[in-house]
Amino acid sequence: MRLILTLLILLVVCQSLISAQTSDTTIQRIEKIIQPRKKAFQYELAATWAWQTGQYEKTLEYTSRGLKIAEEKDFKDLQARLLNNRGIAYDYLGNYTSALSAYFKALRIQEKLNNQKVEARILSNIGLIYSNQKMPEKALAYHKKALKIHEEEKDLDGISVSLNNIAIIYAMQKDYQKAIENYLECIRIDELLGDERGLADDYNNIGICYVDLGEYAKAMEYYQKALQLRKEHSNPLGVSETLTNIASVYFKQDDLTTAREYFVASLKMSQEIGSKESLRYAYHNLYQIEEELGNKEAAYDYFKKYIAYRDSLQDIGQTRQQTELELNYQYEKEKEREQFEQEKKEERFRLIIYSVLAVLVLILVFSALLYRRWRQTREQKKIIEEKNALVENKNREIMDSINYARRIQVAILPSREYILERLPKHFVIYEPKDIVAGDFYWLVSTVPGKLESSAVEIENDTWLAVADCTGHGVPGALMSVVCHNALNRSLREFEMKNTAPLLDKTREIIVEDLSKNELQVNDGMDISLCRIMHASRQIEWSGANSSLIIFRAATTSLEILKGNKQPIGIYNDMQPFTAQTIELNVGDRVFMYTDGFADQFGGPQEKKIMSKRMKEWISNSAGMSLPEQRAYLYDQFNIWKGDFEQIDDVCFIAFEL
Repeated sequence: MRLILTLLILLVVCQSLISAQTSDTTIQRIEKIIQPRKKAFQYELAATWAWQTGQYEKTLEYTSRGLKIAEEKDFKDLQARLLNNRGIAYDYLGNYTSALSAYFKALRIQEKLNNQKVEARILSNIGLIYSNQKMPEKALAYHKKALKIHEEEKDLDGISVSLNNIAIIYAMQKDYQKAIENYLECIRIDELLGDERGLADDYNNIGICYVDLGEYAKAMEYYQKALQLRKEHSNPLGVSETLTNIASVYFKQDDLTTAREYFVASLKMSQEIGSKESLRYAYHNLYQIEEELGNKEAAYDYFKKYIAYRDSLQDIGQTRQQTELELNYQYEKEKEREQFEQEKKEERFRLIIYSVLAVLVLILVFSALLYRRWRQTREQKKIIEEKNALVENKNREIMDSINYARRIQVAILPSREYILERLPKHFVIYEPKDIVAGDFYWLVSTVPGKLESSAVEIENDTWLAVADCTGHGVPGALMSVVCHNALNRSLREFEMKNTAPLLDKTREIIVEDLSKNELQVNDGMDISLCRIMHASRQIEWSGANSSLIIFRAATTSLEILKGNKQPIGIYNDMQPFTAQTIELNVGDRVFMYTDGFADQFGGPQEKKIMSKRMKEWISNSAGMSLPEQRAYLYDQFNIWKGDFEQIDDVCFIAFEL
């Protein structure tokens, strides 16, 4: 009876948990997978991606879900990898006790599986924690254990990681010659492997050595290399760290104004990702800079924040030191307990028999209490079902509203027939990330009679734009309507005849529309805008944070035009937009696009497509007809994306005259 009641309670709890909806599309995608091992593996991949991009809370969520499956199905190898990712997230969040606990659990599993390669990675992570806690001897011991395994396995990537970690310890011990030798070997290996993330770490760390040696020019050279790679690979924590390092160089050279700019940039990024150590360091230096510059009020504000983070990290460090011996003891005790249990198996069996008898007696005592609890649970289940029905109804209403909003958004886009009338040779790839999108495309003809205002005296021209509004989904869709309206007003109401003035007027309208009360909205859009002059076979083009690609048929080469580096919206240094006029020959093709295409993650190494690869695809398909080229580019995008979630709206248009 007790077993049945317990199962019923568990069933109710599980049902209530399963019914909870999540807005995380990654979780939604993975939860559709039927095979348990594949599902747990996908959570492990998602967790790795999350901590690499600074999303540590998501890492904990993904590993928690993956561990539940892996432990239930006894997937030991996946348990270890998920625990390792969990430890990394806790480490970045400053929860060192939980990080060490996760690492030691993962290490125990790997020792049983005899998977030395993964075991070495975990040893390195443990060493990093001791390194951060200023315990170099302990850290060096773990890193050398990891290096020995990597060398035995001939794992070049692992060797590079361990050499880098050992170099950090040498630098802590002020043995800079050994540290630099190790970093140079890491650079050689990572260049051989094509590991740009690893190279970024190498460049950053060797820069620290040169700062300590007083060779600031060399340090800045390596820091700039590290910063470029970390930006390219969307590594927010790494970018924040390198910005801080560059700021420190300027600070040491008494260039306080430049140092402050870099510290403020690092501070903003650290606030976004929640890196306590980076925040503490930035606040400390900013308060010193403001004090030297005579800004007492700002200095005092930064000092208070520095003290708060310093005390927080000191508490964490003390907790970590207190728990170190306890965790090591638990680790050894766990191994001894397993051996003891094996030797005393028969004795435990007798104890189990006695325990079962005692439980039977207790069942008689607690049966009445359990029955009462079962009745309460049944009532709670009924309440939960009613609430779930209410939630489902609300969700249905919301989805109906969003779907109707999509109909409205589609209605403002130019129809296929209208585009064909003005540009018979063209193709459009339009793939919103969600039901509604922040990307849109805009086409208006200025043939006499096409515009509402007869005062516009422009010949047989066509205006074509591809725009990316801030955000995607519902916020992006709302911005797209505002920006679409601003473009129409600039052309029809204010009769702008050229692309640059039209963008200036559009920005003016958007800023005015979004500043009508005390709430300032800094959103806007990036845009690529063409005025196509059919009679002269020329285009006039302007861009806001956008580029234009022209395929020249005569030379089979790509011509790249760069727009202004500012958005259509509020910006610190707003300048008038500029325009470029280009003549098109027979067979030349023009490509206009938003950043959603090149920014998509996927491929064999789980990286972005990037603009370089997109241009290669355009060149490879240049000899095809426009419909064939569209199919080729669309297929290449989806093959690259694979099972990955689409990260942004995609809008891609090509045409030839």
